[in-house]
Amino acid sequence: MTGGLLIFAGSSVADVSRRRFGGLTTLERNIRTMVRAGVERLLIALPDDVEPKLGRLTRSLDVTLEFVRWGQTAQMTFAADDRVLILLGDHVHHHSSLSAFVRQDNGRRLLVQVTPAPDQTVAFHGIQVTTDGLATSTAHAGDESVSTGAFLCDGDLAPQELIASCQAPLAFFASHRAAPDTATISGDVRLWRRVTDGPTARQAKSMLFGQVTKKTSGPVSRHINARISIPISKVLIETGISPHMVTVLFVLTTGLTTAWLVSHPEPYGRLALAGLFWQMAAVLDRCDGEIARVKLCESKFGAWFDTITDNIAYLATYVAFLFGVQYLHPDKPWALYLGFSAIGAMVVTLGVMYNYALKTGSGSLQNYLVGFHTHVSATEKNSVYRILERYSFIAKRDFFSFAHFLCCLLGSFELLYAYTVGGLHIIVVAVLMSQRKMLAGHHRRVASEAAQGGTEPVPVTTMAQNTSQA
Repeated sequence: MTGGLLIFAGSSVADVSRRRFGGLTTLERNIRTMVRAGVERLLIALPDDVEPKLGRLTRSLDVTLEFVRWGQTAQMTFAADDRVLILLGDHVHHHSSLSAFVRQDNGRRLLVQVTPAPDQTVAFHGIQVTTDGLATSTAHAGDESVSTGAFLCDGDLAPQELIASCQAPLAFFASHRAAPDTATISGDVRLWRRVTDGPTARQAKSMLFGQVTKKTSGPVSRHINARISIPISKVLIETGISPHMVTVLFVLTTGLTTAWLVSHPEPYGRLALAGLFWQMAAVLDRCDGEIARVKLCESKFGAWFDTITDNIAYLATYVAFLFGVQYLHPDKPWALYLGFSAIGAMVVTLGVMYNYALKTGSGSLQNYLVGFHTHVSATEKNSVYRILERYSFIAKRDFFSFAHFLCCLLGSFELLYAYTVGGLHIIVVAVLMSQRKMLAGHHRRVASEAAQGGTEPVPVTTMAQNTSQA
């Protein structure tokens, strides 16, 4: 599937294409979402009074664009054997919705994605497949089987012709040309909204932010940190600030401030403030990823940038622990030696994780923790491995930071120090035990994909040389 058609039809949606929410206009968001679904050639129909204004990242996508006015004849056409993804411009999808729709393609001449109607006070397009083709009606919240605005069709239906004909899109698709080979495919009502005005745009924004938490996030991140980070991200994303700037201005500086505070952990207020800053660094560390995912601008560079800056803050804080323990307990050199050993363990751990990330093409070290569970077969896990696997959640930043926060609130630097030193030593043991098995599991997956003819997905941030604007 390489072709796409994005339709902002009629004066009623002129303002919709320009409406900005979640850091992007509806026009840019739908372009990026369709490219995520695999579209390489995209024809966009706009009303007369709308000028196509695209940001740098959208212009750099690996897609050929053609803009035409509603009622004009397009230069771009689709071959008979092309599969064309069509999206009504006032319907906003989470990228996984359209990608799942494309994966479900069963080759019918016309496929319509349907769900129950979202809880919105707007009209929807009710869909019913009959022996004559596609029947449409007006539907509202609570009704079953409404169109999500997404369609897949054969290129021989000449979907580009509906632009020149000025025919209503649903009427065009309901025509006899697609009958009787028309079918519906169920989608997820949580993953799309119709945007007609400010309130519905805010509903679409909330829908997008409802999907930002990754399945691999730890329990503290999901149930505590997200309740703080998502409202912050909703504000920051509208300022135009980039995820990288969030990382530098908020995450890195907060982590380094923690290091400065914990290097002299008395009086109590200084240690408590250090714990608060360390917890806020974990909360804000979600924000850069949340903004990137909602703006559809994730990249491997961004993942590496986030990982490296995080580890700079970690290392600075753990070095500051050495100053803190020397400040409080100058008569206990063994505590200082344990701290040096813990930092050495951290360096070894990071070396192994970075090596795994480089070999697997991932920019996130958290993928190692995911693979610790899933990439090693049960027969290869001995009893020690299974114990470490069960308690590997302590290595996740959300849990580690929250434990630091509690120790600091209790005013116990000694407990904080013991937890950190012990945790870093346990983590390095787990990593050293698993590294060969993890890499072997990765090589098996690569070999299996190669045998099946599978390929790695191409990042949507690939630079284009052929992006055009008509």
